[in-house]
Amino acid sequence: MSNGWIPVAERLPGHREFIESYDPSNFGAEFLVTIAGADRATTLYYSLTGRWYDEQGNPYKVAAWMPLPEAFKG
Repeated sequence: MSNGWIPVAERLPGHREFIESYDPSNFGAEFLVTIAGADRATTLYYSLTGRWYDEQGNPYKVAAWMPLPEAFKG
């Protein structure tokens, strides 16, 4: 693991991580990801079928992922 990033070649989100990050409005769990070939991180949704997708349902090839950080409570 590097700086909290988990390469998809190492492992995908597990059931507990999926449940903790589940967003019912998008039918998947939301994670911070690095898309293959991208310079910046973004958020995408993950389905238990192993598919990564955006809010429009477009699929992406993800290189690494991590859970979203806690929201700022200032």
